[in-house]
Amino acid sequence: MKVLQVLNHFLPEKTAGTEIYAWSLSFNLNKKGINTKVLVPNYNKIINEEYNYNELSVIKFAEPSEVDRSLIMGFRKPDGLEYFKNILIQEKPDIVHFHELAGSNGITLSHVEAARSYGSKVLFTFHLAGYSCKNGTLIHDGEQLCDGKINYSKCAQCYMKERGYNRFSKHLVFSSEVLHKLSIDPSKWNSKYGTAFGIISIFEKLQNDLIKLIDNCDRIVVISKWYKQILILNGIESNKIIYIPQGLPSNQTLPSKNVFSKGKVKLLFIGRISKFKGLHILIDAVMKINKDLVELSIFGNTDEIDYERNLKNVTKNHDNIFWNGLLNNEDVLDKLVQYDILCLCSTFSEMSPLVIQEAFAMGLPVIASNVYGNAEQVIHGKNGLLFRFNDALDLKYQIERCINESDLLDQMSKNILPPRSFEVVADEYIELYNSLLN
Repeated sequence: MKVLQVLNHFLPEKTAGTEIYAWSLSFNLNKKGINTKVLVPNYNKIINEEYNYNELSVIKFAEPSEVDRSLIMGFRKPDGLEYFKNILIQEKPDIVHFHELAGSNGITLSHVEAARSYGSKVLFTFHLAGYSCKNGTLIHDGEQLCDGKINYSKCAQCYMKERGYNRFSKHLVFSSEVLHKLSIDPSKWNSKYGTAFGIISIFEKLQNDLIKLIDNCDRIVVISKWYKQILILNGIESNKIIYIPQGLPSNQTLPSKNVFSKGKVKLLFIGRISKFKGLHILIDAVMKINKDLVELSIFGNTDEIDYERNLKNVTKNHDNIFWNGLLNNEDVLDKLVQYDILCLCSTFSEMSPLVIQEAFAMGLPVIASNVYGNAEQVIHGKNGLLFRFNDALDLKYQIERCINESDLLDQMSKNILPPRSFEVVADEYIELYNSLLN
């Protein structure tokens, strides 16, 4: 059996949850005798290239497309699509397993259709919610969890508000609805006004693209139960959806944490320094607590330079808040044992955060915002604590519980179940692959 794992970027050029997941799956599949390679675009290049990463073969197919609005909106196909098709002909994969699509010159729906037409069995694993939510957050109006069902008018108003059209969003959406009923699609206009007045057509395309994606896949995989329900709510047949829970990629075997700090409670943040990860909420909460009782260590990097600079400026006089830069993935588990609790303050619905699994592997409780992906793993008061979404005061209260309730951390740690090995995840994928080929 030969399998191609397809995604937009790969290690070591980009290190995020999807890339780590794809590497862990590919590595374990190869260990079990499944011939597996990774396929990604070679952006801004007219040649194919190959390299090896930790014993895994990675193919980069030429992708010279010039990114413009027509490409971003999906009105034309990426130039690299032909190179992608040639790789399929050369490699002759039995399974083409997609992990994400892009909005422009990366992996698109056209690549999925190409793999389908070639004759391979096609799978897609959902790692993000953006296929049913244009904002990618499943947070309605930035204030509450969304039910996830695509509704053109409701979704369009939420999207426009997110982009700063607060006062005008209703009027723009109404105008777009009128134009849509007249079969006029302004989204094809080559300007920002096309996006504003074509917003209903854009959400119609989002829904149609989701349906096309499902139709072109033999099976789709979700790594969380909550997203399976959202797909069903959007009309996807449940028998086409396979639930394969998240696993722990690392092969390290380290002892679980069983001793917590005396005195200061040591909080840990690991992740992208981004407003979506909610670091500002965590810092706000910590700064409201007596600094002799708590300390916070921050690990991560950012492409939101102003956001990071502002937070560093706010915390510069707080000697209990430490900025430590990027933490290499292979060092995460070693670092976790030095702290008392992991803080995950997401301002959007993450699919199934890997860092929670890593914390649980070390017996470390988690304080997390009460959004879909976090709440599926963190059981409030049992293996961690949940705080109200976007609420620094409630987060402060939960942290203070860890300070004031002397045995709370120890009890939550004892309730933590060890995460699944990625070997088990790979076994479940092999079973799925075989069922499709047979």
